[in-house]
Amino acid sequence: MGKKKSAKDVWYKQCTLSSPTEGGTTKQIAWIPASFAVIGKVVYLGKKTDNPERLWTVTSAAGRQSGAYLGEHERDYVTQRQASDI
Repeated sequence: MGKKKSAKDVWYKQCTLSSPTEGGTTKQIAWIPASFAVIGKVVYLGKKTDNPERLWTVTSAAGRQSGAYLGEHERDYVTQRQASDI
């Protein structure tokens, strides 16, 4: 059996995800594993479920980044925000 890859060994793509809601659609952007980043694919965030509120459809996928890089830079916006707020 092969060694299981850690999150740092996986490549991710930045995707736009949409989910139907009452009276509209909710959209969000997230980095998801490249193997799931297929336009039209239905994915869930968090624990696996059939709850339609937790199911998302990939509507766009762009860019590619390693899990190691994303782990090192996931909180960069905090320091940038502190430096730019008036």
